[in-house]
Amino acid sequence: MKTSSISTLAIVNATRETRTNLQAKLVEAQKESSTGRYADVGLTLGYLTQRTVSLRQDYDRAQTFKDSNIVASSRLDLTQTTLDGMASSAQEFLTTLMAARASPTAAGTAITDAKNKLTSFEAALNTTVNGTHIFSGVNTDVKPISSYFTTPPSAAQTATSTALSNYMTAQSIPSIGDMTGAQMDAFLNGDFANLFADPNWANWSSASDQNITSRISTNERIETSTNANEGPFRALAQAYTMIADLGVQNLNSEAYQAVVNKAIEIVGQASADLTQLRAGLGTAEERISDANNRMDLQMNLLKEHIGQLENVDPYEATAKVNGLLVQIETAYALTARLQNLTLLNHI
Repeated sequence: MKTSSISTLAIVNATRETRTNLQAKLVEAQKESSTGRYADVGLTLGYLTQRTVSLRQDYDRAQTFKDSNIVASSRLDLTQTTLDGMASSAQEFLTTLMAARASPTAAGTAITDAKNKLTSFEAALNTTVNGTHIFSGVNTDVKPISSYFTTPPSAAQTATSTALSNYMTAQSIPSIGDMTGAQMDAFLNGDFANLFADPNWANWSSASDQNITSRISTNERIETSTNANEGPFRALAQAYTMIADLGVQNLNSEAYQAVVNKAIEIVGQASADLTQLRAGLGTAEERISDANNRMDLQMNLLKEHIGQLENVDPYEATAKVNGLLVQIETAYALTARLQNLTLLNHI
């Protein structure tokens, strides 16, 4: 007759197996209590698992849009700040030009201010964030604007000098001091203006005309950058250059007034165009904000639906943990008593 099934060893082994199962269940229960979710969502939900997976994919997609929108918003915010600085500099330069027009003796001050403003203008357009140039269009790894005053002279400065020299030769003007106001107007509106139009603008800019576009939601894609080839930037470069590098201090009164008046006209128009450019970028910022608000609502709904499928009752989870702990303690106590059973106690 077999007696192993009712032996002390068999009973102890049975309680050991019970303890192991209880400990595995305790691990799952503790996980559910701490996370608020089923320990094994797939096992618990069964065929509904596909639904919760789909909901989580939609939630993650919305979160991805929000993360990318943060990058786009940061780029737009820095761009707006930079453009605001440019607009302020342009207004300051306009004040300098007004003073220079009223008093030709202020030409030296205007030249110095123009050179400083041009240097600041170049630095602003070469602004970077996280190693990318924000005014390069899609060519974010390329420095958009080359420095004008360099040694040896830059391509842009050489082009300016060449254009002035060729014009004076063509018009048989012996020296820049002999240029009339009409001749200066013709030069500024013709050969000089062409230096800031394509293809000559390539002497200044390496930026792409194509701006960065971002998908801000499932069905919205917008431009989230600008580039150094925009009209206001060309105009400011033109105004700063004509004062800084055309030798206005050597002009006669008539030609001098022609240069200053043209510079005032260009800066005034550039300021208005900058405002329009900033308004367009502001519209992009608003659309991103609206898209984020819509996604917040969508994500809250998705989170609620996911919770209805995956979340456990916190009170039930806590009670389950406590119950399992009591069972495990009971099993250990029983095992200890069984191990103390011996025939010697009955002899």
